[in-house]
Amino acid sequence: MRLVSSKVTIAEVIRKNRRGEKIPIWLMRQAGRSLPEYRRAVDGISDFIGMCYNTDLVAELTLQPVTRFDMDAAIIFSDILIMADVLGCDINFVRGVGPVIRPVKSSKELGSLQGIEAKTLPVLKAIGKVRSKLPEKKSLIGFAGGPWTVASYIIEGGSSKTFSKALNFCPLGLEEIIEQITKATIVYLIKQIESGADVVQLFDSNAGMLPEELFRQYIIEPTKKIVSAIKSEFPGFPVIGFPRSAKRLYKDYCEQTGISAISIDYDVPIEWAKANLKVPLQGNLNPGLLAYDKTGAIKEARHIVDCFRDLPFIFNLGHGVLPDTPVENIAALVDFVKNY
Repeated sequence: MRLVSSKVTIAEVIRKNRRGEKIPIWLMRQAGRSLPEYRRAVDGISDFIGMCYNTDLVAELTLQPVTRFDMDAAIIFSDILIMADVLGCDINFVRGVGPVIRPVKSSKELGSLQGIEAKTLPVLKAIGKVRSKLPEKKSLIGFAGGPWTVASYIIEGGSSKTFSKALNFCPLGLEEIIEQITKATIVYLIKQIESGADVVQLFDSNAGMLPEELFRQYIIEPTKKIVSAIKSEFPGFPVIGFPRSAKRLYKDYCEQTGISAISIDYDVPIEWAKANLKVPLQGNLNPGLLAYDKTGAIKEARHIVDCFRDLPFIFNLGHGVLPDTPVENIAALVDFVKNY
């Protein structure tokens, strides 16, 4: 396989579908509670949603892991439920509990699409600010929650182990809610791209809760609409999909949605992914291993790199960095990937 430049950006790895001489690395939830500078910056702030609309703070938090670890990409500091908040859902983040939301019973309770740009302007300004400060060869990643995942949270009223309320919701009503979120997500992601994002990622964190038939209806179809709309406006723009815990349905997702690259969770066997997923791959070290077993994490990282070394590949975790992950473990992982 021909290689692209050793200084290739993550966006270029995806666009050109070729690996670089060096494997790029960034980590999901890299800007967060694992960093002492993050804890200092947010000390005394209890309103998490308010933090996500604070342009200067968002820019600062986004850049922290790039400054500390020399990551190859920054991901804008935000949350997958921002779109739910923008659409008028009453969201509060409770320490130790997570999001607490007034449950939505109908798409009629969701706000219109007209005010999305105005409501998300602080985020969009932060994207522009970060892009102006990032070195040219480091990508800025924007993101949004997948429509099913956002819908499942606002129907349940928060997180759930089973999401049974969402799964047993009136099918027509659920379709309408997902359609409204899909349209809003298209607007939001296009605005992120216009503001300076080089790549966008769709986080469908609750994809694994769905049986195959509903996966096609609530994950593949909305994702296909979002990707199509983005690429219609910006041909060839890199879109990473992350249908967490989708198991063998990752293959259908890759083949049917039009996404440019796939992020895989840590339960996906990497040999299976290499054989079946024919787009640039991102993943998939277990964040628990990184947090609690530095030696084991480096050993597994070596196995992942060796498996994907001849493919267009971006090193990442199979989910977000855990809050109690030692900074030295992250530094050791980044150093290993950059120098192996």
